[in-house]
Amino acid sequence: MPDPPLDLYQHLPFQIGRLTNLIRQVTSDVYVRQSGLSAREWRVLAMLGCRGAMMPAQVATECGMDRATITRATGKLEKLGYIFTGGDKTDKRRKVLYLTDKAVAICEKIRPLMEARGQEFEQVLTKTELKYYYQIMAKLQKKANQMMTEL
Repeated sequence: MPDPPLDLYQHLPFQIGRLTNLIRQVTSDVYVRQSGLSAREWRVLAMLGCRGAMMPAQVATECGMDRATITRATGKLEKLGYIFTGGDKTDKRRKVLYLTDKAVAICEKIRPLMEARGQEFEQVLTKTELKYYYQIMAKLQKKANQMMTEL
């Protein structure tokens, strides 16, 4: 007798992916439409806007994207005049991504919307729930990173 079908609504990876897509539709997709950038370009721009200058490999790690995607996104962002590359202050051979004034203006315009949307989601949780949420996410991220090294 065959196994019963997998109940996706009781499958944690499916539920996380589904929620991620839904949240993205009401948050970053809104910002992307306003900026005229693709989702991957916006993620790079937002990361640099929030964290400051970074090497492409750092952006890839922080955004959870592969390096090829980062290369395509940064190429487009450079052509549009949103970022430029320069050397690292301590090692000129390293490529570092910097925002232009044009990109900083976009980030400053979109930041209040990002903060407001984030607060809307946080408000549906109690402080205790939010604390546990972050603890649970850290555990899941640690496990996912471990599984990545085993591939």
